[in-house]
Amino acid sequence: MGANEQAVATALTRANSRLADGCTPLLKNHWYVAGLAADFTRELRERTFLGQSLVLYRTLAGQPVALLNRCPHRSFPLVHGSLEGDLLRCGYHGLTFRQDGSCGEIPAQATVPPGVCTRSFPVAERGPFVWIWMGDPAQADETAIPDTSWLVDPAWNHVSSYLELDANYVYLHENLLDLSHFTYLHPTTLGTPEYARTPFDVEVDGSRVRIKRFVKECDLPPIYAKTGIKGKISRRTESEFVSPAIHHASALMTDLQAGAGQRSDFTILITHFATPQTQDTTHYWFAFARDFALNDPQVDEYMRSSALTAFNEDRHALQEISRIYRSEPKAPETEIHIKSDKAGVAMRRIILNLAADEQG
Repeated sequence: MGANEQAVATALTRANSRLADGCTPLLKNHWYVAGLAADFTRELRERTFLGQSLVLYRTLAGQPVALLNRCPHRSFPLVHGSLEGDLLRCGYHGLTFRQDGSCGEIPAQATVPPGVCTRSFPVAERGPFVWIWMGDPAQADETAIPDTSWLVDPAWNHVSSYLELDANYVYLHENLLDLSHFTYLHPTTLGTPEYARTPFDVEVDGSRVRIKRFVKECDLPPIYAKTGIKGKISRRTESEFVSPAIHHASALMTDLQAGAGQRSDFTILITHFATPQTQDTTHYWFAFARDFALNDPQVDEYMRSSALTAFNEDRHALQEISRIYRSEPKAPETEIHIKSDKAGVAMRRIILNLAADEQG
């Protein structure tokens, strides 16, 4: 490596060290999606968040519950136990636990010593999702749960689904902020030829990052065929990093050939939920909402399948990148940045700062 190449590599390493990456500590003091409301039932379910295995269920009254999936006696996974009313009985030695994690009974002895418990995690149900707080329970303010009110608004229909991602959640947020990849990664769903070259604006507001684009004239992306638009459109898009757990995106498509009295504007709201499973894997839920073709099951299925096609393309790209990172751990240190990375770089600085604050 020549002197100039070495200098460039050194500068890139220094710059990239100031950005969050796959090694940045996971953030605990945030509300994350734990699953669809339908995932919480009277059947015990195991799910891992931020490297901790939890057991999920509902009480008889319907309250969602999340407990550490480990009996404090001999660490037997509580998911292999059973529910007796609102008590969860360990399937090894029969200890029972209430929804707050406190122990109700130890069959082998008459009394329960003080402090015998498994950890309980704050959860809150909002519309079609249940949220969880993995950090300090004293800081679990439910008013801080991000707004997703359109998911229960009758003026909108939405479809949702889930993907397990074999990549760190930071890279998912970065993918969602650099949509210039639409043209090349999603040519049959979201992309059009001119999208990658369209100018954009980036706004940073505290811990939020927003990127906006306006395409004056283009073909309708295939994923939006059910709008009924036949000709050219204008396309106004926004994508916003709201928190480490959630990402909002929107697309306003205007039919440039709509006649008098015909509908011209069609809007899509896409909500991405990124919950770290481990340092290297991510739970990825999404909700795809629309203000047209309401109450049409065929359109629902078309939107769901099209979205899954597109987001599986993202999944494949991120997992391939992560495979390179695992085999070449120093690869991220010397990655270059281009103009379209502006929003993603801002987000990565924010996550690194949040991690530094949590670590003290």
